[in-house]
Amino acid sequence: MKGMKFYGSTTMGERGQIVLPIKLRKDFKIKKGDKLVVAGNPDFSRIVLINADTMDDYLDIMSEKINQMRIKIKKKGYE
Repeated sequence: MKGMKFYGSTTMGERGQIVLPIKLRKDFKIKKGDKLVVAGNPDFSRIVLINADTMDDYLDIMSEKINQMRIKIKKKGYE
């Protein structure tokens, strides 16, 4: 998983809250009041946080990656 960093761990509190490690908050410029989109896949125990302000950019990037894969698949004749 190229580019991944380990930021430590966190514990969920009584009210379902977690604290994001300070280094992570600094690296991602997350500050009090910022909205985060929470997504996940329980089958793979994955949870993803995406800054709501950059969600459109994230979706554009993912859409472009999907289109690139479609082009490669068509070139290989798998469709």
